[in-house]
Amino acid sequence: MADAPLTFAEATLFELTLIMPILNDWPTCAILLQRIDGIALPTVGHLRVLIVDDGSSTPVPAGEDLTFRRITEVLVLDLACNLGHQRAIALGLAWVARDYPHSRVVVMDSDGEDDPADIPRLVAALEGAPGAIIVAGRTQRSEGMRFRVGYAAYQLLFRLLVGRQIDFGNFCAFGPAVVQRLARTSDTWNHLAATLLRARVAVVRVPTRRGSRYAGRSSMNLPALIAHGLSAFAVFSDYVFARLLLFASALCGLVLVGGLIVVGIRLFTRLATPGWASTVLGAFSILFVQAILICLIAAVQMLATRSQPGAQPAMLLEMFVRRVRILAGPAGQAAP
Repeated sequence: MADAPLTFAEATLFELTLIMPILNDWPTCAILLQRIDGIALPTVGHLRVLIVDDGSSTPVPAGEDLTFRRITEVLVLDLACNLGHQRAIALGLAWVARDYPHSRVVVMDSDGEDDPADIPRLVAALEGAPGAIIVAGRTQRSEGMRFRVGYAAYQLLFRLLVGRQIDFGNFCAFGPAVVQRLARTSDTWNHLAATLLRARVAVVRVPTRRGSRYAGRSSMNLPALIAHGLSAFAVFSDYVFARLLLFASALCGLVLVGGLIVVGIRLFTRLATPGWASTVLGAFSILFVQAILICLIAAVQMLATRSQPGAQPAMLLEMFVRRVRILAGPAGQAAP
């Protein structure tokens, strides 16, 4: 017997996958899952949660006690080693692009700092602009003053070296076409937010407030934060090198002009003291050589970066993914 045709309401429902990286934060993740399950998403027909286990040292808790009303299934993607949360997200995106090509995606942290109550707002914005990238713009942060000062300095440096403003993180939503693009973009392997900024796709910002962790302390330390920030510059390495070239060229011009002025003062005026001109010209010569070296190094680095293929997440799935476990199956029933 033929299947009954879908009603209009059923036909408009879509599939949504939440991707969240995790490193030993299983207690906070359990709280987050329950809060996600309490959110009303009337246009979502299938709600999947994909937890990317980034080499946790603590075992995944058993799923027998997990029961959900709205979450259809919870999957755990086990990685062979710790790669960092950006690369864990990249592999999660590659997995969705391969196995669930029609799913829309929301990326979020698993510790509660990304408020699950904002998910409906991101999804609603995505429905209004299905081809765009929806990001959570932070109107208020929960970190301390030292982090805020450091983050402001990082944003200023990014603006100077790249010429773009990066004011959002991992909490974002996008459609299947963007998922496929990110899974095959090598920049995704380094920094998701910077890749979204460079994706040549409209970015829509939804104002949100950053929440606080449900429990425990973050595993991100200062070296990890610095590496994370530098990864954003790596995505825009050609922009950075181009600006360094312009800076070095301007420095060369200033040195040449300064040298001519020193020679003019020495030859045509009585202002120069003995030895002054040679000292200043020596300093200018050092600056000129350094500027030339900056130009050469920047040019070589830019050419080397552009001539080598990057690491596409879609090509690295089999290398880093050990297995996928079903933590909770259909209708909230725990799966083996």
